[in-house]
Amino acid sequence: MTRANPLDPVALLGADQQHIATRAQLRRLGVPSGTIAHRLRPGGPWQQVLPRVICLQNGRLTTHQRLRAALAYASPKGRQPQPGEVLLTGFTVLAEAGLPSAGHPADLAEVEVLIPTQRRVGDREFVRVHRASGAMPGGFQRDDGLWSATVARALADVAPQETGQRRFRALCAEAVQRRHCELDELIDQLLARPGALALPQVARAVEDLTAGARSVVEGEAREVLAHAGLPEPLWNPVLFLDGRFLAVPDAYWPHACVALEIDSRAYHLRPSDHERGLARANRLTAAGLPVVRATPVQLRRDPAPALHELTALVTTGPHGPHGRISWRRAR
Repeated sequence: MTRANPLDPVALLGADQQHIATRAQLRRLGVPSGTIAHRLRPGGPWQQVLPRVICLQNGRLTTHQRLRAALAYASPKGRQPQPGEVLLTGFTVLAEAGLPSAGHPADLAEVEVLIPTQRRVGDREFVRVHRASGAMPGGFQRDDGLWSATVARALADVAPQETGQRRFRALCAEAVQRRHCELDELIDQLLARPGALALPQVARAVEDLTAGARSVVEGEAREVLAHAGLPEPLWNPVLFLDGRFLAVPDAYWPHACVALEIDSRAYHLRPSDHERGLARANRLTAAGLPVVRATPVQLRRDPAPALHELTALVTTGPHGPHGRISWRRAR
């Protein structure tokens, strides 16, 4: 049995690049075209995974190999790309960041990449190509060496195709809530594309985020409250009692000193967050603030009881420690 030379340049290239290489790289290392073709034969030790992109081993590609192969396919033909010239983007980035609404990286059928607008590379196999409408955005090099767009840019790239308003609003809220991007950065990226506000999913997400909503259920609650004719509350404000931190309720009407808490395990990051939410409502109640509590299902299917209670409180305020409460808007 012949063992591969550990100093063989092809073996070194494969080890450095997770066994993903371009035909041009192999030719620069002196591998003849005939040798490449022989190793790519049916049943051979290599496999062609995309045009110009070869896996130097058999079997199913790993998630990382798919990412590397997609970037290699979208790179300029015949030369190494400049840093940041081709970027991972879209759901590929959002899933890798851990946004729940984006799904698990291993479950994605496509790898999404961003390239300069003038490049002539199209969708192929499992690769979905996005083109920058202007200059390429600044990306960053991940720990594994691959280049990626930011989460904010990835959201802007999926916005035109993500026509489901609820999921897009959830993605944007999760990105801000989990601190993957700053609010201003995300809004700037979403609005950078010409005509972005003509897309209902973008307009609604920007409106919710600007108002302070930080989850899709809060965005839906905004719609329910507006439809009922209630004044717009503050969303996720930081409340202080006698100058000392009190709580961050989901919604707060400062003129009436009334809070709304939306109880939902599904939209808290961890079980401990749900427990903190319950403790927060208890602190507000102990301080003398009227607190109306409802679940997302109640607000969606039968909001009348909660709306009736809120209307009565908001129109008859101020209540409780109104003069002792100060607040700061959500960031």
